[in-house]
Amino acid sequence: MDCLEFRRRLGAEPQARAADLLAHRDGCAACAAAWERAQTFERDLHAALNVPVPAGLAERVLLAQATGERRQHAHHRRIAFAMAASLLVALGIGGYAWRQADANSLPALAVAHMPEEIHTLDLVQPIGDPAIAAGFADRGVTLRGPTPAGVTYVHDCPVGPYKTVHLVSRVHGMSVAVLYLPHKQVKQTRDFDRAGWRGRIVPLQHGTLVMLTDHHGAAPFDAVARGWRVAIDGVGVAGSGGLDRKVGRLAP
Repeated sequence: MDCLEFRRRLGAEPQARAADLLAHRDGCAACAAAWERAQTFERDLHAALNVPVPAGLAERVLLAQATGERRQHAHHRRIAFAMAASLLVALGIGGYAWRQADANSLPALAVAHMPEEIHTLDLVQPIGDPAIAAGFADRGVTLRGPTPAGVTYVHDCPVGPYKTVHLVSRVHGMSVAVLYLPHKQVKQTRDFDRAGWRGRIVPLQHGTLVMLTDHHGAAPFDAVARGWRVAIDGVGVAGSGGLDRKVGRLAP
């Protein structure tokens, strides 16, 4: 074995004790010195690595691993909770917007107006045409036809954002509250039930009628709407078109 082969074997296997390797070491001073340096390095390395394992190290490693996993799961849960909270906020905002829209709907506004005016449904004495015409005139409306019979109340009332003419019509002994909203346009006739009140919304040529009753029997909405269509839109309009009988439903 020459010196080159000895150094290669020593670098690869510093702990080797092959006979040819030891024979060359014992006959070559330079390779013997290299042998000693290699053995010293191996002893130092072994001493550095020969550190006693602290008591409970395995348990602490497992605990640290479990803690890390719990923290990771908690982080994921926080992200999930944050996303869920964001969704609930979005739904809450949407629900709030829907509730606000519903609170400002014509049925909601009309029903909310009635508690302070409930006594008007008990009036039975008809009022004259001049008083009815004056009530409309205060809202800038000129009647185009004769007023219906059985009108027992007229007053200019604010209903939400609308300036209305509030009337009461009695037909067959039943009182129907009527709100006329000048310049407010709706697309079609619609019925609704809300908070114990039954009602109907009717489009006219220049505004909208909202009729209400707290009676549970058949309400004379057709007759009341026909009479006010004649008075507000004029005999010619009512005679040519009549009352729109296409009735939809509103949610309570």
